[in-house]
Amino acid sequence: MSLKETNNPSPQEKGALKTLLKQIWQNHSVYLDTNTLFDESLIDAQKAAILLSTNLDNYERFSALNEFKNLMKSLNLRLDLYGIQYAQVCFINALNLGILDKNELLKALEKLQKITNNTLICAFVSRQKVIQKDYKQEVKNSHQTLDLINQNLQELCEDEKAQKLLQEALVKFGNIDFSIAVTGVVNAGKSSMLNALLKKDFLGVSNVPETANLSVLKYGKDQKAKIYFWNDEEWQDILKSSKDNQDMQELIKQLEQNFNLNEYLEKENKNIEIKIEELKNYTSAKNKISALIKKIELFSSLDFLKDNVCIVDTPGLDDVIIQRELLTKDYISKADFLIHLMNASQSLSQKDCDFIIECLLTSRVSKLLIVLTKADLLSQKDLQEVISYTKNKLKENLVQKQLSQELLDNLDFVCISSKLANDFYQKKGGNLEQSNILTLEELIAKSLYDKNKIALSAYKKELLLHLEKIEEKIKFSNKMLNYESFELDKQNQTIINDFKAKKEKLMQVKAELSAIFSTKDENTQEILTLLHLLAKKLKEKLIDELKYNQNNKIKNNTQRLNTIIDMTLKDGIFDLLRELKQQSEYKINELKTTLSVKYDFLKAILEQNCDDFKSKVETKIESIFTNDLFMALKAGLLKNLESTQDIYKLESSLENQILEKLQTFNIEKIALDLKNNQEFFTNLEFSLNLYEKEQEEQIKDLKDLILQIEQNEQNSKELLEKNNTKLQSLKTLKTELLNAK
Repeated sequence: MSLKETNNPSPQEKGALKTLLKQIWQNHSVYLDTNTLFDESLIDAQKAAILLSTNLDNYERFSALNEFKNLMKSLNLRLDLYGIQYAQVCFINALNLGILDKNELLKALEKLQKITNNTLICAFVSRQKVIQKDYKQEVKNSHQTLDLINQNLQELCEDEKAQKLLQEALVKFGNIDFSIAVTGVVNAGKSSMLNALLKKDFLGVSNVPETANLSVLKYGKDQKAKIYFWNDEEWQDILKSSKDNQDMQELIKQLEQNFNLNEYLEKENKNIEIKIEELKNYTSAKNKISALIKKIELFSSLDFLKDNVCIVDTPGLDDVIIQRELLTKDYISKADFLIHLMNASQSLSQKDCDFIIECLLTSRVSKLLIVLTKADLLSQKDLQEVISYTKNKLKENLVQKQLSQELLDNLDFVCISSKLANDFYQKKGGNLEQSNILTLEELIAKSLYDKNKIALSAYKKELLLHLEKIEEKIKFSNKMLNYESFELDKQNQTIINDFKAKKEKLMQVKAELSAIFSTKDENTQEILTLLHLLAKKLKEKLIDELKYNQNNKIKNNTQRLNTIIDMTLKDGIFDLLRELKQQSEYKINELKTTLSVKYDFLKAILEQNCDDFKSKVETKIESIFTNDLFMALKAGLLKNLESTQDIYKLESSLENQILEKLQTFNIEKIALDLKNNQEFFTNLEFSLNLYEKEQEEQIKDLKDLILQIEQNEQNSKELLEKNNTKLQSLKTLKTELLNAK
């Protein structure tokens, strides 16, 4: 059981906890130490909600479930009254210390009310005053701890190659980007909210006007702007997709009359650096030249943007330029944190509704935050009614689209008053606490913390690996130093013999792998058939939508058509590759087990390669939906659908159009690679060659060390003392590293 002492709960907290357990379990409550806590890695809101909802009434019912048995097993606890009550104490302590998020726990408890009565525990959790975590400071402290360990390792290490790898890790893990995408209809209050987050009147004022372009706010010592224009190829795509759009045709005509387009549109994307004050000359929605601009980067030394935080301020999602709309959606799909703004005084529009559902389906973020602005104009009761109305409206739309209502679990709401916050920061009165902007900041900081936690875990693992290698080398040096001179030759020969034996085994492994992977399945017919079926399915869905709109005299909704394309293709391609991926992983795991038993020294290499392969496969599948080909397919389809007058004529050609584009995605190649595990073989072969090279370098280092010892016998004692001091330092660093959060 992974446990540690808590910061001792106060007598009041202990008393409240014991009273709670007595109420839940009555005469079956057991004596427990109230100072215990699970290791942070075991703490999870869903697990906590299930355990805390367990009581005398449902104990037997829950205990019979395999899921509940597995849950207790994951916590290293026996499934009995003591184990369950012990877990309840640990989770309540985690809540009070701010380790377990109170809002997430309450949401998880609320979901469980469908299957059990947990009113008592819900009321208890609601009343708890928890320690507020400073997420940003925690991330900073964790980085500083690991960076200091890294620097100490560099000082203890005399190997230049290892020092370089540690320096690279320092840079790599110090540059973790965090992207916040902000969306919302006009007048939703985007600029005011961003100014409140930035704590400065920076956007939407005379020097940084409201813009029709996608703007990315980044940290920079000098305040400036960088404007990126479309390149020639992108502009040609815009012209092609605008042939049947009268508004765009008129805009292009005006651009050609008033500007020398060759000055802005080049083979590669032209970019210019300007002062912030000059921005209004380019980007105002009223300024026609804004149509030539792909995106804008704004640099400022504002504190909020430090630590690689950037804000993507998006234009409207009903942009007349389809390519700019697709670019915006691409940024949204890659964002780490997504905020959709709505004016609390205005009801949910269909545009908002379609956009929220599309984001829930396509964005990589686990949560979508809906921010209701101008909350100071409504009472708390009215705000709750707005939230309830919004949820119900979204539910209705999900039912109409035959989608799961559980998607709403990924929605969070927060009500803010940007005016109260901005007035406070501008020293014009206001009220920071009532503005609720600090709640929004905390949610952003929590998301940043969650992302950094994953990266810091990888950093910690990498540092531990380097530390163990340094430790191993010093220990071997000590072993050599303790030999008498006549024994060194014998030891030298033993090392060489070991190396030769290992090299022979490596040759055997390579031969085995070559035999396993030499037989390839090159049959793509099954994959092509599945692509045909996917193209047919998408065609049918799109044609059904067009016919329904035509019969009911409804104007085609570009956003809805885009959602249909997105969902159908993603679901279809994922389904097509999922089974192959599972089969591939099964084969690789089988191979890993067999080879690990046979060649023990390869265990770590095989483990790492399996993890890397799985990660690369996921990335490769995801990349299908983020590359230019996917964007071009959507843009081409939307253009055809919007411009078509004859649905029946389109119906005869649409399937082939979709199929032709799908065949450019290299899905067959990805599928064949999965079938044959070719990439795994290539990566493993590379790792084995790297391992062989490392062994050769190691044998050279050891020979050099033996030679050094033979030549400097009189310094052996001094070198031993130096090594032992290093080993003691490494032992301390290892403890610090293992305890680092």
